[in-house]
Amino acid sequence: MRERKISMKKGIVSVVAAVAAVVVFGAQNDLLISFSTKGPDTYADGTTVLDNECYALVWTPNGVEGTIAADGSASEGAEIVLVAPVARSGHCPNVVYRVDAGRVETEFGQGTGSWSVYLLDTRKYSYDKEGNQVVSLAGLKSDGNVKLVNASNKVGEASVRAGVGANTSLAAAVATSAETAAALPEDVPEPKVVGIEIKGGNVFVSVENAAPYLAYDLTTGDTPDKVTEKANRPATGGDDGKVILVAPVNSTGSGFFKVISR
Repeated sequence: MRERKISMKKGIVSVVAAVAAVVVFGAQNDLLISFSTKGPDTYADGTTVLDNECYALVWTPNGVEGTIAADGSASEGAEIVLVAPVARSGHCPNVVYRVDAGRVETEFGQGTGSWSVYLLDTRKYSYDKEGNQVVSLAGLKSDGNVKLVNASNKVGEASVRAGVGANTSLAAAVATSAETAAALPEDVPEPKVVGIEIKGGNVFVSVENAAPYLAYDLTTGDTPDKVTEKANRPATGGDDGKVILVAPVNSTGSGFFKVISR
């Protein structure tokens, strides 16, 4: 009665952004990176990004395809240098981040790579006692990284070499759409159904071993080979690995269910 989806997650972020990424070398060759978006920046469903949504500054070495996975980790070789939960009124205000010159030389290959800015979709889903959906932001871990990523979209990029002392800038006013959603990490746990109850015309499916960085949902059907109708009531796994999924009971009071990750 469960199914773990191992393909790419379906969340998609859209951005209508005027992006400014300016990279200069300051005192003692420190690297100053500023970035912002004009907005309005949006999620896949067309809604404007929530206040305090996150933008990530990522360094990617040459020859590496930079991606951000569902658990907030970067693709091998890339590094998320800063996660800034700073969205205001549908855009990223101007952010300036200073990178020590020594760190640039030792950690970032003396500039032989690219600096990119990504808009993140870090929404998590739950339900109140009346069954109304509650959407909030997952927030950051104690190490400053993001707890979960439904999808991301690159909104600015500039390549620089440390020590040059020249200014490198990128300014764009484009409409972009993230076609690739956040990939699932290799160690995604297998969700386990531990209880099913019918209350007030709904079936409540209790699930354990759920990843706290994934949203889960139910598909339903009258027979095991026709469990295809999605409940469309996503709920994000809790920090304790538990989540309760809800779907309407059909007219016969019976049916089959599968647990999927969105």
